Amino acid sequence: MNVTIPLRPLAVGAAAAVIVVGAYALGNTGRSASASPPSSPVADSGSTGNPAGNGISVSGVGRVTGTPNLLRLQTSVNVVRPSVNDALQEANTTMANVQAKLKADGVAAKDLQTSGLSVQPNYDYSGGTSKLDGYQVSEQLSVVLRDLAKAGSIISDAAQVGGNELQLGGATLDLDEDDALIAQARQAAFADAKAKAAAYADAAGRSLGAVLSISESTDTTPQPFRYAMPMAASSAPAAAPAPIEAGSQDVTVTVSAVWAMN
Repeated sequence: MNVTIPLRPLAVGAAAAVIVVGAYALGNTGRSASASPPSSPVADSGSTGNPAGNGISVSGVGRVTGTPNLLRLQTSVNVVRPSVNDALQEANTTMANVQAKLKADGVAAKDLQTSGLSVQPNYDYSGGTSKLDGYQVSEQLSVVLRDLAKAGSIISDAAQVGGNELQLGGATLDLDEDDALIAQARQAAFADAKAKAAAYADAAGRSLGAVLSISESTDTTPQPFRYAMPMAASSAPAAAPAPIEAGSQDVTVTVSAVWAMN
């Protein structure tokens, strides 16, 4: 029995040593594994793919000039009368006469659109006080004149019929059916953007790859047309036709595109 007493701690010590050695081996194995990072795909140097952020973003502008072929005109009848009913009746009658004359001059019904109507009290502020002195009725009509050769005489006819209650303003010359011009401007804008992208790629010693994205904005803003003439009473002779020159109008397309680089 005395012989076995010193052997038990030795056995325990041996077991502990085995455990320590095992832990040390495991620790070394773990550190050895972590020293080698996980393998990851490597881009082929001959690939034409586009790594993240490896692209060229440019914009191009295409501009085509066309000749306006229609006139957009804003008209209004403004009447002030002692009562609402009187003001409405006068405004309605005047506007109906103007519309009838426009149609008689060849303006299509689809090119006449009521764009506003307002009825409000009219005050006299003289003497430092406000005093109701009637009601104002305003009726707005948007008109499209598609024959510029006749537009001047049509405007003069409307002015004669509308008399002093008719106001003309907000006239703009515009292009109708400008899809073909937009298509031309779009092609020019894309060619401009591509030329810029190719120049940047060449400067970087690369070549252009696939187009990654394209966006565009189009500007066909009508040209303002300033027209003013004194409104004459309907009994007065018609004024001379307003001189109208179509001039030119630009159609502009701006393209923003991103190309990959090979």
